[in-house]
Amino acid sequence: MAAPTTVAARGTETMSDLWMTIRTAFLGEEYQPFASEGTAPAFLMIHGFLGSPAEWRPIAMALHERGHHVLAPLLPGFGSSIEELPHVRLEDWEDDLRRAAATLTSFQSVIVVGFSLGGALALILAAHFQPSHVVLLAPFSRLALPAGYRILLPILARLGGGPRPFARTDFDDPSVQQALSGWNPLLDLRNPTIRNQLREVRLPWHLLHQLARTASEARKAGEAVRCPVTIIHGVDDDTVPLKDTEHLLTRFHTHVRLERVAGNHQLVRPDHPSFPLVLQRLTELGEAYRP
Repeated sequence: MAAPTTVAARGTETMSDLWMTIRTAFLGEEYQPFASEGTAPAFLMIHGFLGSPAEWRPIAMALHERGHHVLAPLLPGFGSSIEELPHVRLEDWEDDLRRAAATLTSFQSVIVVGFSLGGALALILAAHFQPSHVVLLAPFSRLALPAGYRILLPILARLGGGPRPFARTDFDDPSVQQALSGWNPLLDLRNPTIRNQLREVRLPWHLLHQLARTASEARKAGEAVRCPVTIIHGVDDDTVPLKDTEHLLTRFHTHVRLERVAGNHQLVRPDHPSFPLVLQRLTELGEAYRP
């Protein structure tokens, strides 16, 4: 039997020179996957789109100080492997998370936490893994493309190119500057070259197709999740609209608690106005599921 094709071996499309440049920042220790040894409940924490385990380190440190085991994997195609992103499939993310979950089967209770894209993947995982509790922070559940494009995505995915998400972005907007610089320190928007390169960045159609598949599978997975679900969503979120999550609620057949909180999408950042509440809810769950 032939060996499975690796992500890096698929296709010929590559990310722009800009992504290859900022890849170096992701070589730092804080962006690497980590496991903080502790006792039950174990927390499996899934980062967002273009994110990394660095998103979870402030929360993970607080949970680990309380004695909990915390596992934060790096999803395929992100961090230092961002050059592989144009060729990643939903199945790559699923397989990676199932392997991570398999390392936690010895724990009496497991809490799966997902942010943004990680929220969608947390639902898909939970439908199979059935953890003790699922926490979704601003979960991604719908690809914001016109309906016609979504219908054509399977065809467009076979083609090169893709839309330019930053073509008309206002890089003088403080919230945009905060989001991009917080994601990668090399994205200095004071630099005209960086601005121009960002405007030319294209998201491959194949990648958008995988994101659409992920959203669709997450909505279906909501119907199969049996454990309690906690959702926290910022009322000023313009990345994943709150109405998408309110629609997602109709998919569940289990107990779901939705908290609408102050602030935008970046709930995992310590400077977010609702970060203390997010941390409080997770520590409360840690105590509730402690043996």
